[in-house]
Parts: sequence; C-alpha cells; structure tokens
Amino acid sequence: MSETHDPNGYVWTLASFTDTIHRGGVALWAWSPTRRLAQLDGLCQEFWETSDSIVPIDDLFARVNPEDRHTMMLDWAASETEPQPYSFDFRIGAGPAARWVSARGVGGEAGKVGDWVQAIFLDVTRQKRAEEAERLLTAELAHRVSNMFTVARSLTAIVARGATSTPDFAEDLSKRFGVLHEATALATRAQIGDQGIVRLRTLAERILSPYLNGGNIGIDIDDAAVAAPGTVNDYAMILHELATNSAKYGALSGGGTLTVTGRVTGDALTLAWVEESAPSGAVASDGGGFGSRLLRQTIERSLGGSFVREIGGTGLRFEMRVPAA
Repeated sequence: MSETHDPNGYVWTLASFTDTIHRGGVALWAWSPTRRLAQLDGLCQEFWETSDSIVPIDDLFARVNPEDRHTMMLDWAASETEPQPYSFDFRIGAGPAARWVSARGVGGEAGKVGDWVQAIFLDVTRQKRAEEAERLLTAELAHRVSNMFTVARSLTAIVARGATSTPDFAEDLSKRFGVLHEATALATRAQIGDQGIVRLRTLAERILSPYLNGGNIGIDIDDAAVAAPGTVNDYAMILHELATNSAKYGALSGGGTLTVTGRVTGDALTLAWVEESAPSGAVASDGGGFGSRLLRQTIERSLGGSFVREIGGTGLRFEMRVPAA
C-alpha cells in the first residue's frame, strides 16, 4: 500500500492500516486454489496458531474442529467460484478453548488478485459463546417450565385421589403449590449466589416457619447437606408432607417436640425427622395413603434413596438416606 494523503494531511501507510484492522479483530489472508497454499498475516497466524506465513491449505483444514470441518471445506471451495459475498463460521481447535472465526469476502473473479483469492477472518469467539450461553439459558428455562408442569399435573392427580371434598382438595393443592413456589424462589436465588445449590437447613426453616412461634422445634442440619438445582422441589415436598402430617396428628399440633437433623457422611446424606411427646391418639399410617405414596415416589424414584418411618406411643421417627449432592 502506498502512502495516501487526505486534505487534512493524515498519511495512511500499510503499517497503520494493518495495525488498525488488527485492533478490530480483522485478519488478512489469501489462498491459491491451484497451489493449495494460504498466505497469512500476523493476526491470521495467531488465529491458526502457526508461525508460518505461507501454509498448505490441508494443514489448515486439519486444525478445524472435526464437527465443522466438512461444511467449512465446502464453503471454502464455493468461495473460489461463486461470484457473491460470502460469510461462513467455524472453530479452530476443539474443547472450551476453541476459537471461533468467520471467513468473509467476495467469491469469483472479484475476489482474486492473479491466482490468489483474498479475504478476511474475524475472531467471533465472544459472540459465539454469548449465543451458546443464550441457547443454554433458553433450553434450561424450557426444561424447568416442563418439569414444573409435570410436577403440578402429578401433584394435582395425587391430591385429587385423596381428597374428601372440593374445599379440602382446593386448600391442600393451594398449600402444596405454595411450597413449590417457595422452593423455586430459593432455587432461583441460589443459582445467582451459590452455584445453584440450596442448603437444606434454609429450606427446612422456610417450610417450618409457620410453626416456629410457640412450637418446640430444633433444626440442626449441616451446611454440607444441600439440594442440587434439580432436586430442590423434591426436598421441599418431603419436608412439607412431614410438616403437614405433624400439624394434623403429631408434635406440631401442640405439645410436642420436633427435631430435624441432617448429616453428610461420605457420599450419603441422612435426614432425620423426630417427633417426641406427641399428643396421644395419633393414628399410625398403613403406608398406603397419599403421604406415603408421595414420600416413596419422591425419595426412591426421584432421589434414588430409601427411608424408614416408625410410629410409636411417644412419637414418630422418620429417616431418609439419599446420595449426597
């Protein structure tokens, strides 16, 4: 490039022009279809991680991400003959560190100087990663909404089977949806501040909050006892079921003591719910009611664990053991 003067006296040089476009992430290259060689400027060499300014085209092809290589080679070949502007994107390298580049130019004779096809590369890695993050977020949102509808539909069906009247059904279902809302709110805040986990102590305190005033309740759950993002609703439903049953028949109905403990040992999480000095006359469950079905479905199927429940003259002991998050 020869020096070019404008009316204000500024001098354009090859060095200043190259430096300017490089700062904008634009790299210059040219390739010869007959010689099967590519000429790369300094930034292009950085993109392709080579110190050579002239490189066999096949060597460049070998560095393209395997998932993109076939399509990229077809687009590259088409850029030689098709007389129109083109743009195609591909990755150099593999894995999280792969660089996204966009090849742009004009095909056919308009893009040639002698035997060489001239064009540019743009580093579009940042844009591509932002697009990928957006797609993941959209997919995650769709997944969460689908899961929530599944839980709601399943919960409605189970509550309906155990309801004795329309008002009871409406009240029970409303309370359970309220618990799901609380759990979802906790999980959303956790996604922002704590890698998506929810401490079970926080969840237990939230669900038992209506009973704390005047109730003899002890919550002793280790910080290591947590619910992963996809299991928060499961733990919420377990704790709510235990609390609801206790409020009807056990310690939370008045005069009893409730202790909730959680420990992580190795790869197992143990959560215990113990009621003592509960009012007399509590009816032992035969394991076939709504609560038992819900607990079994959630603990055994969803969480992949097991539980035991013992009801005696002085209270109840419930203990579940599941894989730790």
